[in-house]
Amino acid sequence: MSTETSRQSAVPTVDPITRRRIGIAGLVLATTAVLALPGGVLWPEPSGGGDTYAYGDIQPLRDRWWGLLVFLSANLVLNVLAQALLIVYLVRRRGAAWATVGGLIMWIGTALYAVGVGGWAAAYYFATAPGVDPSAMDRIGDDTLHLLGPLMIGSLLVALGTVVQAVGLFRSHAVPRWIPVLWLTIVLTFVIPGNGWVGLLTAVPMCAASIGTAYYAWRKA
Repeated sequence: MSTETSRQSAVPTVDPITRRRIGIAGLVLATTAVLALPGGVLWPEPSGGGDTYAYGDIQPLRDRWWGLLVFLSANLVLNVLAQALLIVYLVRRRGAAWATVGGLIMWIGTALYAVGVGGWAAAYYFATAPGVDPSAMDRIGDDTLHLLGPLMIGSLLVALGTVVQAVGLFRSHAVPRWIPVLWLTIVLTFVIPGNGWVGLLTAVPMCAASIGTAYYAWRKA
């Protein structure tokens, strides 16, 4: 009689359901990152410089303004949620607390950002409607707190959460170092204009980080 004993394989069995879910999240992250690239080129540039728009900046392209902001806002929500989820999945031991806290901050931030962008888009859209006094645009712009407050707070929280998650990635060694380095370039978006070709160039590192994160999360699943 054979006394041969079976040995359990040291290689863990791949869970196809988990792999499929991570694959879907990775596809969402990579796709939304690529779709966001032309946003800077399509973004209208204020005639007076800075971030303040005049009536003449928005009125001729009010439909494009509303559609672009709504699309980019929804795209960002999907992107941030997928990013936070995949990094939490990647960072399971060392650095896990950083990844988890960063993800929670990002989720709160993206909720505020989406509300803020939607309100901003609607405010300027209706203020530039035919028959509306052009001075309404100026009066709306004077109330910066209600017009841009949620948007600014949300964007700051998303950036802060991304930096915190990048620290978690550094500590975990779950991905090559270039990925968290590229995630940290989100800080540049607060000092470099986001419109025009410059905005496109600042979006490229974030897009590469998204694709890299999606790939390594799928490979680990």
